[in-house]
Amino acid sequence: MLADAYLSELRKIRSNKTVEFKSFALSYLEELKPLGRSELFELYEKMREKVSHATAIAYLSEIKRFYRWLRERGYSFEFSESAFKEIRAKKELKGKIRKYFTEEEVSTILNYIRTKPMPPIYYVFTVFLLCSGLRLGEALSLKRGDIQQRKIITKDGTVKTLYVVKVKGKFSKEREVPLYFWEEDYKKVWENFLAQANSEDLWLYKLQYPKSCKVLKLSRRSVLVAYYNMEKALGFPINAHRFRYTYATWLAMKGIPINVLKEILGHSNVRTTLEIYTQAEMEKIWDVFAV
Repeated sequence: MLADAYLSELRKIRSNKTVEFKSFALSYLEELKPLGRSELFELYEKMREKVSHATAIAYLSEIKRFYRWLRERGYSFEFSESAFKEIRAKKELKGKIRKYFTEEEVSTILNYIRTKPMPPIYYVFTVFLLCSGLRLGEALSLKRGDIQQRKIITKDGTVKTLYVVKVKGKFSKEREVPLYFWEEDYKKVWENFLAQANSEDLWLYKLQYPKSCKVLKLSRRSVLVAYYNMEKALGFPINAHRFRYTYATWLAMKGIPINVLKEILGHSNVRTTLEIYTQAEMEKIWDVFAV
């Protein structure tokens, strides 16, 4: 394998720790293929589900060095320099602006999907990301049986419905995630979708043609491309992970305890959850000082 040959050469001149880092970066490459603009953005989004922007850039830099090594040995695999520069330059990914959506931005996104010639499944999926806070990979891997409906009785005796999602997250750790419907319409959208879902594959949808019908399934690539196109059209950062951050921040603003939020989000380190809490608390402080 070419990656093994590359790492073997490096072991002769680099420390074990350095080679281990490079090896981990290359592990994100499921196969050797050209990394054009869309492929590089897709790879970056995959990394961002697990690591920070700075770490993802470091990993991409290692992959860039590997592709340069390949070219020097006669292999022709594209690595989009322009896309890499654009990813590095995106200020919102460096923490210079807020990481979550405003209510107005969410409304703009959903209106865009509703009014453009896009399959309705993208509207449902976007609502689901916003109401579940799941990582993109976690959401796409769900089966119909992973969605549970439970009845709970409140203190005043009212019976309410709770939707819980069984998720297998990072390191195969299982957890249960409650859906929080920020708007009543979101709940209606979700329940209508579930009522029509007749397959174990949750994210199947149909494209109707004049003389035929094609059954498709949402994929990581199709979702990333859809959000990338929306970002270009609407003029503000849109990606799947930002819906997760929005879910977490809005719950923190509602006072959900940090240890509970950590378990819901599946964070392995409470410091990640604390960052969300800090931003939520800062928002409250700005409201206090605003005149």
